[in-house]
Amino acid sequence: MKKCIMLVFILTVGMFSLVGCGDKTAKSNVSDADGAYFSNNEEKKQFTEIITASGETIGIIDNNKEIERFVKQLDIESWNDMEQLPEDIDLVYSYISYEVIDEPIFLQDGKQLVNKSTLEFYISQKGEYIIRDYNQEIEAIARISEKAGQFLNAPEDLDLNKNITAKDILDGWGLDFYVPNSDIESDIEKTDDIENARYYIGETSFTEEELRKTSKEQKIQFYGADKNTLLNEIDDISEIAQYLNGLALDQWEYADDAPNPEEVECQIVRFMLSRHSNEKELKEMDTQILYKSDGNYYIEEIIPGEYSDRGDSITHYQVSEEIAKYILSYLE
Repeated sequence: MKKCIMLVFILTVGMFSLVGCGDKTAKSNVSDADGAYFSNNEEKKQFTEIITASGETIGIIDNNKEIERFVKQLDIESWNDMEQLPEDIDLVYSYISYEVIDEPIFLQDGKQLVNKSTLEFYISQKGEYIIRDYNQEIEAIARISEKAGQFLNAPEDLDLNKNITAKDILDGWGLDFYVPNSDIESDIEKTDDIENARYYIGETSFTEEELRKTSKEQKIQFYGADKNTLLNEIDDISEIAQYLNGLALDQWEYADDAPNPEEVECQIVRFMLSRHSNEKELKEMDTQILYKSDGNYYIEEIIPGEYSDRGDSITHYQVSEEIAKYILSYLE
């Protein structure tokens, strides 16, 4: 749950499988993962080990440029979700991915951890190409395109490192593996009043260095009730960090049954460098609409549809008057 509320700030975490918020709709998961599969950052610690059905290691993709090419060739937008794996299939290859979780907001007790996920590639007796993509928190099963299937069926065509093993790399990292925070999840599941269940427990602290790891260039624009009037803009990373720290995310409450807006106070738009390409172009990553209803303040968070095949992703939160006034202070 912690990851859900933080998606607005760390949208493009580079995990091979999307570590999501409990939605196991396969096509949605893999499509969202397209934006979060891997970072363009050449310094990002990540690699993929390719293993045959019999357990033989084919090689390792440890070049981030090749990883980026690998993801694009998967043709994720064409994947069709399935409820379960059919019976008439044979496992061909397993693509096992490892990545260091270094985005500060996802760290447990401030420690870097290794996230592991597996993409299993199958071929049915009918010649269909099917994948099962999973980690400790989520699973996706999908029928994939012929183009993607032929690509996954020819790992030797990839730029592979055959002179190193996964164990060698993991030993060099010297890090523990990520384990889902089951305590927070179970606490929320057991809460009778889900509107009062908080997604994030603990103090939130953003630093300039941490934000630059997410995107070296960022900006936040503040509008009035609509986007016709730009009232303020901050593009200095240190100022952005200061603003984010003041939002008191630990006090935001998920509001699934939030009322319709009666009075829109302002709109806040966040821009970051897109990880879909290497071009230095700021893209709109999310919009937050602060509004008031029945004396209470709410935030409607909208993530543009280009990051999901289901269209815009919309989430609602209830915030205190103090937080609302803090946000509104940036309009003055």
